[in-house]
This record gives sequence, C-alpha cells and structure tokens, in this order.
Amino acid sequence: MATLGELASLVKGKVVGESDLEITGVSGLDTAQPGEISLIAAAKMITAARESKASAFIFPSNLREFNFKGIEVDNPRLAFAQILWYFYPKKVYPEGIHPSAVVGEDFQHGADCYIGPLVSIGDRVKLGDGVILHPGVVLEDGVEIGDETEIKPNVTLCSGTKIGKRVIIHPGTVIGGDGFGFEKNSQGKHFKVPQVGCVVIEDDVEIGSNVTIDRATTGQTIIGAGTKIDNLVQIGHNVQVGKDNIMVAMTGIAGSTKVGDRVTLAGQAGINGHITIGDDTVVFARGMVISSLPANSVVSGQPARPHGEDMRIQAATGKLPELLKTIRQLEKRVAELEGKLN
Repeated sequence: MATLGELASLVKGKVVGESDLEITGVSGLDTAQPGEISLIAAAKMITAARESKASAFIFPSNLREFNFKGIEVDNPRLAFAQILWYFYPKKVYPEGIHPSAVVGEDFQHGADCYIGPLVSIGDRVKLGDGVILHPGVVLEDGVEIGDETEIKPNVTLCSGTKIGKRVIIHPGTVIGGDGFGFEKNSQGKHFKVPQVGCVVIEDDVEIGSNVTIDRATTGQTIIGAGTKIDNLVQIGHNVQVGKDNIMVAMTGIAGSTKVGDRVTLAGQAGINGHITIGDDTVVFARGMVISSLPANSVVSGQPARPHGEDMRIQAATGKLPELLKTIRQLEKRVAELEGKLN
C-alpha cells in the first residue's frame, strides 16, 4: 500500500487530487477495483476510464482537461511500469546450492547466488554476485555469468558462453549451440564445419523463451548491451548485434550479419546473411531484408523496400482484380473492332 503522493514522488509526477489517498494496487482499466490505480495512456482510452472502478489514474498532461484524479506525468506508460514494480517487486531467493544440483570442477561463484534444483554446472564455470539459476539450467564448461543475472528454468548455456551483468534469460532458450555450417564434398555429402567460437551477451540484455543464439564458427557472436529479444528468435553464427535493439517474436537473422544500435526488427522479420543493418533502422513485421540498409531506414515488404513505396505497391496490388477485369473487357472490345475491320 502507498499514498498517491508517494507514488507520484516515485515516478516524478504531479498529484491531481488528494495526496494522502491510499492506493492498494495497480491494474488495467477493465479489471481495476476501488483503491487501485490504473493507466490512461492516450485519449482513446477515456471512455474506458470513465467506466473503470479505479480510484486514481496515471495520465499525460494533455488529458488534464478531463478532470481525472491521480498522477499527471510526461511518460504515463513508464510510470505505470514503475508502479507495477513497486507493488510486485522481484522475488528474493535464498543464497545456496540445492543438494540435487551437479557441480563440476573449479566452480567459482560470488556472494548471494541461488542455484536451484537439478541445475547442471560444468567445469571452470564462473558466477558473479547475486546470480540466480532456476531449476533445470545447464551451464556447460567455461561459462561465465555476471552479477545479478537471472537464468530461468531449462535454459542451456553451451561451452564458453559469456553472459554480462543484469541479464534475464527466459525458459527454454539455448545459447551457444553450433552454428549451421556445412560444406558439400566431392561426393555431394554435407561436411560439418566445426563451430569453435562462442557467444557473448553484454549487460542488461533480456532474452525471451525458446530463443536460439548460435556460437560463432570462429570468434564471437555478440548481442550488445541493452538489447531486448522476444520469444522464438533465431540468431545465426557470427552475427554482431549492437546496443539497445528490439527483436520481436519469430525474427531470424542469418549468419555474419551486423546489426547497428537501436534497430527494431518487428515480428517474423527475416534478415539475410553477410549484410549490414544501419543504426536506428526499423523493419516492419515480416519484412524480408536481402541487402544492406543505411542508418535510419524504415522498410517493409518482401523483399523489403522503403515503407512508403511498399505501401503504394500493396495499394496497387489490391486493385489488380479490377484492372484485370478492365483489361479483359478491353481485349474483347479490341477483338470486336478488329472483326468489323476485317
């Protein structure tokens, strides 16, 4: 529980109404109960807010005229997230190693680490302070994990993987599996290329469930600091991802591609191998990028083109049935005229 004034101070907002109003929780507009605070992120939510049972709202200054009580703030979505963390803080795990965990030789760990049931730790593994390993995690030989990183159940970090500080990896993800490398021999058989590099995940990265990030053939596959990766993303060997990227579910990046900083790859985006994606680029959902893109590109389509151009193509494509009908009518008319001339 907190007062409206305390929450406003937390998010650096302005109280509108009673500062000592007690807030018992936070919820969505349609599920909020009396005593709870909810979010009005934009004007289109006003009708739902009028019908909500919430006692207070988080809203931007341009909605001040609607006389809502609560917290006025520049970024209401960010404030909503901060208040969610206040009411639902991270679980604190007890320090220690569960008796069912299997630990290899030369294992090193810092203070306040939690190693859960059935965790498997190989040789020469190093953990920083406050690392959390949930049940069923597998750390192969030579894995290193930085301070305050949390590895969720059934994640596998293959040999030599390096994980930075404050990283979160969700269940079922595999990092450092072999890259997909084969060469055809003289008999037409696929000869496996050894994958002897590693994966480096820098600080403050979050990786969703069932993501696969392949180890480099030689050298490193790198995920830059602050990048957030959704579920079911595939990143090939030797890919270099910059800082603060967003990769939405089912995106795939082929090997040896370089992705700049602050790039957004929307759902099911496909990125060809051995190309470069410039800083601050946006690839719309299902965009198929087959060649390098300069910084600040905004593309969509298959193959990906500048978004405005692709929208014009899509609009024209929708008119094709009508155009085809017109062409057939014209062909019939031309045939009739030719018959009369003959």
